[in-house]
Amino acid sequence: MIKSVIAASAMLVASTAAASVYNESIDGDLSGDRFNPTLISVDNGLNTVTMQVVDSALPGGDRDYFTFSIGAGQSIDSIVVTDAFNPAGGFDSVAFVGLAFDSIFDFDPDAFTGPGLEGFVLTDMSVVGTESIGALSGGLTSLGAGDYSFWVQQTGEDITELSLAINVVPSPSAMGVLALGGLAAVRRRR
Repeated sequence: MIKSVIAASAMLVASTAAASVYNESIDGDLSGDRFNPTLISVDNGLNTVTMQVVDSALPGGDRDYFTFSIGAGQSIDSIVVTDAFNPAGGFDSVAFVGLAFDSIFDFDPDAFTGPGLEGFVLTDMSVVGTESIGALSGGLTSLGAGDYSFWVQQTGEDITELSLAINVVPSPSAMGVLALGGLAAVRRRR
């Protein structure tokens, strides 16, 4: 039984490995349809999504929408804009990143009204590398099981490339069950 506890602990440590779950330059353009965002898969550990946006407010401009589900026994403990820059060397590298607690984005970006926008960040240098979950979620410090969607846009003429690191961890209740199971296994062995 101790081997089982050690194996479970090793799996938890291994789950912190970084993973690029979606990169537009490799996996193709993220959806521009807020009612049909690109579905991506996330798992325990650091999940990185990298995209480029430009001229989002213009007809034919590039808005990116993606969605994912956090399963029972999981939570998101951090969302960090890890990078935001202009790959062409231009002046403007600030993008808008918004979060919805749903598998679609009800909020209308053209009218800038409606339900669904929980919070947002602008990716200026003061945000890059800092924890943004509170600003994106309306003040929460973690996000539990459920569906989440992101809206990313750049309203200027310059391209912005940015990466979001979304850290998924076992929820505290799942960790408690694992710990209790480990203690019971050790106790039975004695």
